[in-house]
Amino acid sequence: MMPRQKHELAVGRPDAGIGLISVMVAIILLSIGVVSVSQVLTQAVTMQTIVALRTTGLDIARSYMEEVKGRDPLTLVSESAVQVNERGEQDSNGPFTRELTVVSVDLHLDEIVVIVTLPRSNPIRLLTWIYDGVY
Repeated sequence: MMPRQKHELAVGRPDAGIGLISVMVAIILLSIGVVSVSQVLTQAVTMQTIVALRTTGLDIARSYMEEVKGRDPLTLVSESAVQVNERGEQDSNGPFTRELTVVSVDLHLDEIVVIVTLPRSNPIRLLTWIYDGVY
């Protein structure tokens, strides 16, 4: 029969618990990294949404400016803000607001401004000048 061996407790050793502390530090660092990456991905999705809204708003402003350019210059007047949908059609529940401002700059020169206001972003402002006189 073999004699029993005594197992020493690790309490008295100077490196006692180092492995557990190392694992805890590694888990903390890993969790900080995961939280940072998730914040970056959330910010990227938010920015992508804003860019898509701005692109749609710019399309609305451009198409309305082209429509205004096709009108008779002598009949152009300012229009108050109206709600429009993603296609630029008037809709009381639309997420965008479109406005037309006509200002006479000179005797036969008008400044035309189309402003499209978007949710969560700065408004888009397109400006052109239209000559409304004869040569």
